[in-house]
Amino acid sequence: MKKGVPSLIKWAGGKKQLLEQFEQFFPKQIENYFEPFVGGGTVAFYLLKTHPEIKKTFLSDINEELIITYNAVKNDIEELIALLKKHKLNHNKEFYYKIREEDKNNLTPVQIAARFIYLNRTCFNGLYRVNSKGQFNVPIGSYKNPSICNEDDLREISRLLQKDDIKTVQFYEAVKEAKKGDLIYFDPPYY
Repeated sequence: MKKGVPSLIKWAGGKKQLLEQFEQFFPKQIENYFEPFVGGGTVAFYLLKTHPEIKKTFLSDINEELIITYNAVKNDIEELIALLKKHKLNHNKEFYYKIREEDKNNLTPVQIAARFIYLNRTCFNGLYRVNSKGQFNVPIGSYKNPSICNEDDLREISRLLQKDDIKTVQFYEAVKEAKKGDLIYFDPPYY
């Protein structure tokens, strides 16, 4: 990843290695930024760090747990870090499957975010996959020391997200307010 760009989660199709190639395509000035398939958010974090003139950022996805996680990072970072530290202390195979089986309907938004980040950082290859009932079903990964709680990255991302509008919404709804001078980064997860 480009030096200095914080990381929230691992995401299939992440753009860490492509930022330098993308640089030539980014406009010099960006009024507002839209990313309707936010995923891991690498491009958004990079642009928020390198283009301080951006007035507002609109991040969205249809993955509700992902958007709950972004909002928890934005609004409840210290509580989220405290929960992730507990998860890190308790991490083992038995704990992983206990967390994976939790009913997210019984959790607060911050607990959902901690669960999401923990599972993402400790599951096989950082995959996000659910079964027909919407239950996360990726097995545990074989990491010796997974990065469950990078406090510096989390706090920096929280700071970067403060001028963001973060919603669970379809891509075509997410960009309706875009106008000349705005940048829309489309990275759809399908052909």
